[in-house]
Amino acid sequence: SYEIPAAPNTSGTLAGRAPIYEAVDLVGGADFIRARARTVDLYALPLVPESAGRVQHIYARGQMLGRDPHVVSKVGDCNSVGGFFLHPFAQGRYDLGPYDSLQAVIDHFGPSLEYHSYAAYTGLNARAALESTWANPDVCEPGESTLACEIRARNPAFAVIMFGTNDMISLRPEEFDRAMRRLVVETMEAGVVPIMSTFPTHLAIPEESVLYNQIVVLIARDFNLPIMNLWLALEPLEDHGIGADGYHLNGPLTGAGDFASPENLRRGQPLRNLITLQTLDVVWRGVTGAE
Repeated sequence: SYEIPAAPNTSGTLAGRAPIYEAVDLVGGADFIRARARTVDLYALPLVPESAGRVQHIYARGQMLGRDPHVVSKVGDCNSVGGFFLHPFAQGRYDLGPYDSLQAVIDHFGPSLEYHSYAAYTGLNARAALESTWANPDVCEPGESTLACEIRARNPAFAVIMFGTNDMISLRPEEFDRAMRRLVVETMEAGVVPIMSTFPTHLAIPEESVLYNQIVVLIARDFNLPIMNLWLALEPLEDHGIGADGYHLNGPLTGAGDFASPENLRRGQPLRNLITLQTLDVVWRGVTGAE
């Protein structure tokens, strides 16, 4: 059998309660997942979502639960770890160039942009994020998953979620689909708005990269969530914005927060920062009505 998460009841559930799953018997579950995913045209998905999707109720629930509207969490693998991803914008090490309209979203999220995430680790996959094995024992409670730990410790109203690079190696497509759906449901039930992202091409397995990204897009559509298309943004770049190891985003020429240099924006890390800030801007304004 294959479990498909039912739509979460966000009006009366308790934060942290296990999501409700509906068991559905599907013959050839893996084939079903692949067939659905193959209907997704990655080239037709915009780089930045045009709207926040249908997440206002998630944000509103989070505010009732006391989530901090100025905090965004990072949930993901190696590409979400380290000082390149969003950190420069909390440290004043950036030049927005022609994108100066993003100053407001930087001001809004402020220090949280450089928070170390307890749900982003090198080697992490979507299923592991739901387990306690990777949880930091200095911060996380016994039996607490990395995701639950991050939400409790940082109290975010938003979470940028990007998995896939490690999942292609360790999880079959149907396992990845199941883990990602559960991760999304648990994030929503905690009153945190999930912001999805396609992930970079793994140079050694480009066809699998397409399939798993199609699964990510399908999940975002099924839950009406905002999603940024990092995969497509990176496609025109040399080596798809990937470094010599074949799967990490390559670093900046000048700085990960430098948007003034067109050459720098043809590197993986700076371009991801631009797409992420643009998406955060759309989602934050969409759920709060900020001008």
